[in-house]
Amino acid sequence: MKRLASVFLFLLMAALAFWGILRFARQQAEAKAEKMNPSEYVTVYTDMPSGMLEALGDSFYMDSGLKMNVVYQSKSQLLRAGNQDDLPAPDLYITSQDALIHLKGDNRLVPYASAQTDTALNLFKDEECYWTGLWVDPVVFAVNEDYARKHPAFSYTWDEVLTRSSVRLSMTDFIAADMAEDLLMCMAEHFGIEHTFALLSRAQNQIVQYGKYLSTPSRMAGMGKCDIGISGLNEAIRSRKEKMPVEIMYPEDGSPWYLFGGGISADASRPERGEKLLNWLLTSSEYKDKMEENGYYYIYVNDSNMKPDGSGHSLSFWNLEKMYFDEGRKDLLTRWGEKIRFGGTNS
Repeated sequence: MKRLASVFLFLLMAALAFWGILRFARQQAEAKAEKMNPSEYVTVYTDMPSGMLEALGDSFYMDSGLKMNVVYQSKSQLLRAGNQDDLPAPDLYITSQDALIHLKGDNRLVPYASAQTDTALNLFKDEECYWTGLWVDPVVFAVNEDYARKHPAFSYTWDEVLTRSSVRLSMTDFIAADMAEDLLMCMAEHFGIEHTFALLSRAQNQIVQYGKYLSTPSRMAGMGKCDIGISGLNEAIRSRKEKMPVEIMYPEDGSPWYLFGGGISADASRPERGEKLLNWLLTSSEYKDKMEENGYYYIYVNDSNMKPDGSGHSLSFWNLEKMYFDEGRKDLLTRWGEKIRFGGTNS
């Protein structure tokens, strides 16, 4: 009897082992088939924060049957011509507006228009349809709650914020991040170069700290180390989510803005995959909650659900073309650094 039980036990173990081998082989075959069948994937090249797009992968798969293959690169890698490290060719680029403009200039995008791209404001898409904006991060004023309460009649205009001598300010150093540099370019386009430098010259006496990170101004306002932080809306909302005492005030005379968008790759073997993802991302109701769960609080180009700020002012955007050439950027940054940041207050 014991011998029979041992035989049965051996056969059971052999059967389980054989089943395990078959299952493993089947999984390997399925994985190989998926790898050999790229039609099931949409390959995205991006310099957005790592993990951001993967968080949307399940929702997109449920709606489209396509899986995201996200290739994260630095901005310089993204703009480098040619395929690197035997990576699959991209179907879609998701990056900042200035990078999309460079990609278009290098003939690495193809035009694409749809019912979804058509509803985006012209301000937020290429006039020839080579790229379309997805998410906007406007510049706002992150105001310490005590300061806002004590100064209920304060006028949150750019002139007032930058020239009121009693206001302690914080902003990100223009050379610290692309978005901070872009703010300088937006101001120069909107106000004109001379008025921009006059404003920044006046503000220099009130800056308590130039931040090295985009999060610094709103966090300093929350900690009471400044009265007003000049901040992207995304970081200002993050500070509020951290229970920091910050009021978000929209500039009464309009906001500069930083744009992220998508463009279909000229190298895509199946461009319809990239088109499907781009259209899906332009339908913010499909994934907005998931983005916010992961700490991204952008304005969506096709989302009209924008509430006024604490003072009842609506968010409005500066009408900008944003055609900033590298040499012009360098000249403005050099002038700001030499004449204002490290050279006193005279422009």
